[in-house]
Amino acid sequence: MTEPSPTTPTEPNEFEELKRYHGSRAALYAVLAGVFCYPEEETVAELTDPEANESMCEAADRLGCGDAGDDLAAALTAADLDAETFADGYDALFGLPGDDGEYPVVPYEADYTVRDDLSAKQRRIATVSGLLDAFDLERADDYHERRDHVAIELELMQVLAARRAVAEADPDGDDARTLELAEATVLSEHLADFLPGLAHDLGAAVEGEAVPEPAAEVYVAAADLATELIERDRASHPDPPETEAANGGGTA
Repeated sequence: MTEPSPTTPTEPNEFEELKRYHGSRAALYAVLAGVFCYPEEETVAELTDPEANESMCEAADRLGCGDAGDDLAAALTAADLDAETFADGYDALFGLPGDDGEYPVVPYEADYTVRDDLSAKQRRIATVSGLLDAFDLERADDYHERRDHVAIELELMQVLAARRAVAEADPDGDDARTLELAEATVLSEHLADFLPGLAHDLGAAVEGEAVPEPAAEVYVAAADLATELIERDRASHPDPPETEAANGGGTA
């Protein structure tokens, strides 16, 4: 079902293949992070660009996620998808509470992994914050989402994969191993525990909420691709370093 990542290379062409592999991973995580951000016009223009989607399909095919990548590309390049429709879909799913005060889909990891345990939730968010700080990643001043938002965690994987594509070219350094273990932590202790539940809730919500069909197709396809990518990526990574944070423990 899954294919392992390339092993440590010894020949120049192997380095190039490894760079392409991790570059493809970074490209897919970038698209997925963009989909789950609020759809500003500039972001939508980038996501719906035909050439960008062709590149995304090539990356997905290289990683064994070709069908899911094709589905997302088709949804993003649909003629009836525009920024307003995209935004209406985002608001219906993530941005506006229903009559019961609950949001149809909650895009925050800790709401899935530790539910209503406030102290565990705070510690869980702190572990994501620690990873972001460790790699000098700061939120933009106008981005006010919690640090365990799905888009932030996907963007963290994008940055780690992109840096790893560069680090793998230096066989004498240890940065690639550090990045690999950081990826393993994000995958095993965060996204893998979170994304399948979000994908399930999202699939149910598009059936019951007033979500424009073009936007619904994008979000369902993105959740499917993210779930498959994370499953494949996790299978090719080592076990992460043991931490108490996996179960909401540890210190903030």
